[in-house]
Parts: sequence; structure tokens; C-alpha cells
Amino acid sequence: MPTTTGHAADRSGRLLVVDDDPLQSESLQLVLQEHGFEVACCGTPEAALERLAGGHFDLLLTDLQMPGMDGIELTRRAQLQSPDMVVVLMTGHASVPSVVEAMRQGAVDLVQKPFAYRALLAVIERALAVQRLRRHNRRLEAEVHQQLQQLETVNAELDAFAARVAHDLRGPIMSIRGVLDAVLVDVREGSTPSTELLEMGVKSSDLSLRMVKDMLSFARLGNEELCLEATSLDTALRGALETLYPEAAGREIRWDIESLPMVLGHPGLIRQVFVNLVGNALKYTSGRQPAQIAVRGASLADGSVEVVVEDNGVGFAPDKAGDLFKPFRRLHSAQQFSGEGMGLANVRRIMERHGGCVRGDGSEGQGARFTLTFPAPG
Repeated sequence: MPTTTGHAADRSGRLLVVDDDPLQSESLQLVLQEHGFEVACCGTPEAALERLAGGHFDLLLTDLQMPGMDGIELTRRAQLQSPDMVVVLMTGHASVPSVVEAMRQGAVDLVQKPFAYRALLAVIERALAVQRLRRHNRRLEAEVHQQLQQLETVNAELDAFAARVAHDLRGPIMSIRGVLDAVLVDVREGSTPSTELLEMGVKSSDLSLRMVKDMLSFARLGNEELCLEATSLDTALRGALETLYPEAAGREIRWDIESLPMVLGHPGLIRQVFVNLVGNALKYTSGRQPAQIAVRGASLADGSVEVVVEDNGVGFAPDKAGDLFKPFRRLHSAQQFSGEGMGLANVRRIMERHGGCVRGDGSEGQGARFTLTFPAPG
């Protein structure tokens, strides 16, 4: 039995010793345990693989020559099961090719029998240092991967935010442009500009500023929860209809608007949902005489709220419903209807951030129906 230094244990690590010589295994276990390691022993490679499958080890110390499966094959299989674990081989007669193959399969070191236990301890300490470095590098790689994913998400959010701004500000900006055109005509003709028109321009400007503020707040939230409050869907819808007034003016439209329930929500973002949905209804019913647009809502038995926006417009093919809410995806050509394909993508994102959802149903030439579902107050 070899002697040890007798020093207090100053090492740590979980070791698995594999040797078909029971006396050698027992001796290794005693010495390594005296030096602070937690040690388990196996007499065959097959038993070692079973032990590895059931628990974590930092280092595998295995004999090279064993009946059946040798240490090289055990190293290969063990590395597949436990990539962070390091392997040290023991051998009494290793050839250069076998050493090279062992290293190729993942062994980090090899000790020649007979060996001094002090030398073996030094090899184990070096191997465990490699193992700690390997685990540290893997953690760093995971952190870098996570940061890259976060950066990609931020970039995607920036792109989506730019698209939302471009899409959702078009309505109020067009309204302001219309007011300015009308005022310019009055000025050129020597007439006094209409106070009503100027007030409409101021309202549209105020709305644009509110929308920018709401969308900036929304973008800054990232994946954080929205600050929700008791919100009147009626008020949000009225605000949306004011925004959309220039698009509806002069058209024959049969409105069917019911009183809507209260929900927990962000008033500005919910108003934007109605701007997009009712704006789409106005756009896609432009060829209908008369256009029919309905907005209805109801509280369900489970406390959730459903709101339906329905029209008699051109509709869409049912098999294309899955593309409705994808950014920049359009079901109609730009020659038929203007737009960038961001409105419904915005609606879905806003509803998801409220814990709800949106669903679209329709058929070609038969109109479209969009159903918003707000969850019950938690």
C-alpha cells in the first residue's frame, strides 16, 4: 500500500476510476479520497458507462488495456455522454499510435504504470484545471450566444419599430397634409382659412405626437409587462374613428357600432389596434356601395372580452389566413391597395403583449372578420 503525504484534503472533484484489477482500484480510491476527491470505482467499461449515465463526474481515470472494450473506446463513448468531463488514461505498455488515438478521442493525459502517486496527483490536478477551463469556456460560449440572440432580437425590434412608425403615422400625417393643402388654397384665393380645418390639423398633430410617444414606450418595453389600466374600448374606438375621418369622408358607409366593454389595457395601443383594423376595413371596402363596417363586443362567461371588426370588402382566401399577421406580408397587390403589410402585424404584437390574441376569418369577395380577445383580469 503506497503512503500519502498525510496533509489535509485540499482538492475537490468527482472522479470515476475504471480498472479491471480490484486491488489497483481500491488503492487508487483510498489515496485519492485521502487527498480530498470524491471517488467511485468500476471494474468494467460497461459499468462505467452506466455510472456516467446516472451521475456527473469531473474526471474519468481509466486503464488503457481491458478485456472487451479498451480505454480508448471507453474514452470516445464517455466524451459523448459527458462532454465537459476530462479523461486520463493509465497504461503499462502504450504504443505511440495508441497514445495518439487516445488523445484524438478526447483523453487529456496519460500516466505510465507503475507510477508514483504524487505524479498521478499532479496529472489529475492538471486535467481538472483543463476541465474547469473547458466548462468556463462553454459558459462563455453560451453567454456570447445568448447576447448574439438578444442583439438579433433588438435589431429585429428596431426594424419592426421603424416599419410600425412608417405605417401607423401615415394616417394622421395624411390628415395634416390634407388640412395644409386646403389652407394653402384658401390663402392663395385670399380667403380666411377655415377654423374647423385648422383645429382638425392641430388634432392630427397632437395625435401624431401621442402615437410616437406610445410607440416609443412600447418599443422600450421589450419583453417587459405593459402597465395596464381600466380602458374604455368605446373611447379607444372613437379616437381611432377621428384619426380615420379623412379616409371615410365623402363615402357611403353603413356603420354598425355597438357599445363595447371595458378591458385592462394600454389606451394608446388599443386605439392603434382599432386604427389598423377599421383602417383596413375602410381600405378594402373602397369599391363597395355602400360599404358596411361593424364593430361589436361582448364579455364572455370566463371574464374575457371579445371584439369583432367586420366588413363587406374584398376579403381574402381562407388558406392565406396564416399570412395575415406576418410583417410585410400582403395578400393583395400594391396596385390594388396601398400599404406595407405592417398593420395586422402590429395588431397581433399589441394583442399578444396584452396577453390576448387576434384571429382573422374571411373569404374572397365576401368580406373579412377580425376577432380580438382580451383576457379576463388576473
